[in-house]
Parts: sequence; structure tokens; C-alpha cells
Amino acid sequence: MTTMMKCACPGCRKVLDAKSEHAGRAVRCPGCQKVFKLPAAKAAVQVPEPPKLESCPLCAGPWSPGAVACGDCGFMPQPVAPPAPQVPQIRCIHPPCGASNDVGRKTCLRCGTLLPCPPGTVLEDRYRVDALLALGGFGAVYRGTDLASGATIAIKEMLCADKAQFTLRLNFFRREAKILKSLASESIVPGLLAFIEQEHAAYLVMDFIEGKDLLKVLEASNNRPFPIEVVADWGVAICQVLDTMHRHDPPLIHRDVKPDNLMLLDNRTGIRMIDFGTARDIGPSGPDGQRAKTRIFTEGYAPPEQVVGRPEIRSDLFALAGTLYHLATGSVPEGTSTGAEIKARLAGQGVPYPECDRWFWDLIRINLSEDPSDRYFSARDLGKDLVGRSLATQVACDGCGETNAVRIPYCAGCAAELTDAAHACLDCGKPSRMGCRYCIHCGGRMR
Repeated sequence: MTTMMKCACPGCRKVLDAKSEHAGRAVRCPGCQKVFKLPAAKAAVQVPEPPKLESCPLCAGPWSPGAVACGDCGFMPQPVAPPAPQVPQIRCIHPPCGASNDVGRKTCLRCGTLLPCPPGTVLEDRYRVDALLALGGFGAVYRGTDLASGATIAIKEMLCADKAQFTLRLNFFRREAKILKSLASESIVPGLLAFIEQEHAAYLVMDFIEGKDLLKVLEASNNRPFPIEVVADWGVAICQVLDTMHRHDPPLIHRDVKPDNLMLLDNRTGIRMIDFGTARDIGPSGPDGQRAKTRIFTEGYAPPEQVVGRPEIRSDLFALAGTLYHLATGSVPEGTSTGAEIKARLAGQGVPYPECDRWFWDLIRINLSEDPSDRYFSARDLGKDLVGRSLATQVACDGCGETNAVRIPYCAGCAAELTDAAHACLDCGKPSRMGCRYCIHCGGRMR
């Protein structure tokens, strides 16, 4: 049966009759000859069907097939409406806001903050975003797929809605990409696959790590500590990375070594070191180069000099010692006070450490010292003692063969240099050796 529809010509406004099956087609008005398009057919309204019942929910009487009401009490059931379609939502990363937004929006509907990428986004026609893994105030991390190889990858996105901060954040991202590239030879550092820079965004594409960070692992096991032998092996691997960073010219410092930034692989033995976003070079030597920098630190893991904005390579050793302490005890370190507690316990106060483990706790104590000159001077030396499961106390001079105590800047026999160069004196700008508490040129306090 053919149904008709009425429509008005936009030229002469004459009402015309047209067949419904011609809806959406172009037609010519028989009066003014103007060609126009018929309106599209209206979608049929879906009327919800009443529920099928065997008995009346009100009086429990029999329900006749096809009936719209109960024959005994007159109860009429309401039709069951189809469920509303579920629209995917993504939450705003700005803590005071947290509004839900439809997937596909670039900025939050409420506060304008940039939103993470929706699943399915493809970068550079190759790297697909599959799922959001973590979200912070400055970025997001996704699990993704390399469409060229089919491999699972990790994608870190820079999120910065503040135009004034965009350039600064972009420089951090560029620096992190450069550092990851320089650490490509270190097996515990995720490989950098690509750095993508767009007009208002930047992305790091890296190897995907199957595992959990060590802080989450500790918390999930009620903070049960790991065996010291395992912790020492992890320390050796971390020392290798730090040594590579510290040997750069100028040296690179991590500034945030802690269990959160160490991933335990699914095999429960191997680890990976992640998040180099806070790492930076020490900068030029001399008084100008030693001015206070941006204060980035995690309380309990950062030494005093880093808290006031003057980190150096020995600051990373302090953070590593705090990390090893946390993993070996299940307790969060409290900076130099934790070192003092270990020292008292080693001196016989409180419960003694097992004799076989005293070397480990002495190593932790030394590197939690307030004065950097009381700590190890390099990650290389710290790694050697972790490998040997003992503390080196003496070193021979290469020049005269004199035996000196470790961490002495000059040989007692021939005055040869025994340690690496320290940063320049803040007063005169001239360098001394690590271990010098006062400048050998002007007598100023090395700090």
C-alpha cells in the first residue's frame, strides 16, 4: 500500500502531495518548476512492549494471553522501556573538577582542562592507543599497539592546558626522551621507540613492561619485605643506570629514585627503572651553576641538599639507600633520621642485625648521611660493594702504593688525587676533589 506525505514547495509555498518512498529525493514543483529536496522520512517511534506475564503481580490471578490488564483486579503493567545507550565517559584529570566528559572531547566541558586520548586514537599512522593505565596532573600513560609490528607498547602523553607552562613541560618531555635514548644500553631501562611532538601535545612511545611498581607490590603483600639478597641484586642494577647517568658530561641526576619508579616484572625477579621525567643535568660548574634549582623531591628519600634545591650525584645515592631500606624492611624511610636509627642499632642499641647482614645495613647508614662527603662518592663504588656483599674500607694509591682509607681525597703518602672532581667552590669557583670539606684554594666550606 502506497502512503503519501505532504510537503511545501520552498519557492511558491504550495502544499504538495508526494509518495513516502520518495522522501529525501529531489523533485520539481508542478507550479513554479523549482527543484527541491523532499524532507527525509521520520524515524519510526519505538513503542515499548508491555511485559509478558503468566500471573498478575498484584492479585496473583491468572493472566490471559494478549491481555493488557488483569481481568480480576484491573492491574495494568507499565511497558518496559529499552535501556538508554551507554555513552563512554572520560574523567577530567584536574583534581578540583573531576567532571565526566564524552569520549572524543579534547577539553573538559566544565573547566577546560585537556583530556586524555580516547581509545582507538592512532599517532603517526602507526601507534594506537588501546587503554588508559595511569593518570596524573601532568600526563597520562596508555597501553597501546604498534600497528607495524603488532607489539604491545606504552605511550606517555604530556597533558598541559596552561599555555604559560606548555613550553616548560615540553622541554621536560624532550629531555626525558633524550635521557632514555642515552640509556638505551641499560637493560633495566625501557627502550624509547619514538618521540612524537605535535602542536599542542607530545608523546613518548616506549617498550611496554608487564608488571607492577614495587610500592604497589609491597602494599599488596601487607608490606612484607623482600629478602636482602634480592634487594642487593636490584641495587646493583640500579647502580649501573645511575653510574651511566652520572658519567654524562655534564652529569645527569635522576632526583626521584624510589619504589614507585621501579617495576617488578611478572617473573618476580627482574626489575625495570621507569619515569625519568624529573632527571636533569647538574649544569655548569662554578658559583652560577650551583645556584638553587627547581625543588623536586620525595620526602623521606631526598637528602637535605636536594630539599633546598642543590642536588648532586650523591643525592641519587641517598635516594637509592632509602629505596633499598624500604624494600628490605617494608617501612618508608624518614631521611637522615633513618640513618641515625640504623647507626644506633649497629652500635648495639635495640635488636641487633644478623651478623651476615651487617654489611648491608652499614652501607645503607653511610648513604643516608646528612653530609654528602660522608656517603659513597659514586654509584660505581656502591655497586661494587653490593656485588661483593661487603664494605670496602681501604684503597691503594696507584702512584705510590700507599694504603688509604676509602673516600679520602688525597693520598697520605704522595698527595695524589684519589677521588673524582667535586663541584666548584661557591666562593672562588675553583674545583676540589670529592671528600674535601673545605676548598683547597680559598678555604671556603664545600657545600
